[in-house]
Amino acid sequence: MLLVMVVAVAFAAGLWLLVDAVWPAPRSLSSALARLNAPGQPRRLVGLDGAVDDSIAGRLGRWVVKRARGGMFDDPRTTADLAILHRPVELHAGVCVLGAIGGAFAGPVLWTIATAAGSPLPPLIPLWFLVAGAATGFVLPRALLRSEAAAARRDFRHALGAYLDVLVLLLAAQEGPESAMELAANAGRGPAFDELRNATWQARLSGEAVWTALDELGERMGVMELREIAAAGSLAGESGAAVRKSLTAKARALRTASLAAAETTARRQSQAMFAPLVLLGMGFILFMIYPLVTNITVGGP
Repeated sequence: MLLVMVVAVAFAAGLWLLVDAVWPAPRSLSSALARLNAPGQPRRLVGLDGAVDDSIAGRLGRWVVKRARGGMFDDPRTTADLAILHRPVELHAGVCVLGAIGGAFAGPVLWTIATAAGSPLPPLIPLWFLVAGAATGFVLPRALLRSEAAAARRDFRHALGAYLDVLVLLLAAQEGPESAMELAANAGRGPAFDELRNATWQARLSGEAVWTALDELGERMGVMELREIAAAGSLAGESGAAVRKSLTAKARALRTASLAAAETTARRQSQAMFAPLVLLGMGFILFMIYPLVTNITVGGP
C-alpha cells in the first residue's frame, strides 16, 4: 500500500510539472508592475524575443543544455524552428526532459493498477512501458515544435508575398532599393514584418548590404524563399529595373505556391470529411428504418 501511494504521489508531481511547463500560470498585474520598478538583475534565460523565462522548464533546461553534448538540442533544424517561433533552446530542452519524466511514469502506473486489480504483471512489461513512455515524452515536444514551426513559416511566406508586392510598387515609383526595402518593411505589422524591419535596420546601422541581412535572416529561420529573394537582389546589383523584374517574378512564384498549398490543404480536408459524412448518412438511414423494422418484427406471425 505504501508503494502504491509513493508511486501515485510521484506520478502526480511529474504530471503537475509537465502541465506547469506547457501551460504556465499567468503573471499577476501587481508582480508585473513590481518587476518594472525593481532594480536591474542579470538575465539568466533570454529568448530570441528578449523575454526572460523563470519557469520550471526553463530552469531545468538551463541545467540540461549546459551538460548536453553531441548536438542534442542545437542541430540546425531545431535551431531554425526555435528561431522562427522566438523560443529559447533552454525552454525546449526543459519541456523535452519533463515530457520524458512524465512518460516514464507509464510503467509504474501500469504496474500499480495491475497489482491493485490482483493480477500482477511480470517486471519486464512495466519496464518496457517505462522506456517507451520516456522516449515518447521526449520526442513528442520535438514533433509539436516541427508542426508549430511549419505553420509559422507558412505565415511568414504569406507575409513575405505582401512585402514583395509593396516593395515592387516602391521600386516602380523610382524609389531606391535600400529605402524601398525599409519603407516596405514598415508597411505591415506582425512577426514577419518585425523581423524584416529589424534586418533592414541592422543592415543600415552596420553598413552592410540589406540583401546580406535578409540572407542571414532566411538562413537563421529556415525560410529558403527569403534566401532566394536575397540572392536575386544581390545578383541584380544596383540596377533598379533588374531588381524590380526579379522581385516581381519571386512575388508571383510565392503567390502561386501559397495558392497551391491552400488548394492541397482544402482537398485533403475534404477527403478527410468523406468517411464521417458516410457514417453519418448510414446512421441516419438506420435511424429512419429502425421503427419500420421493429413494427414488422412485432407484428409478424
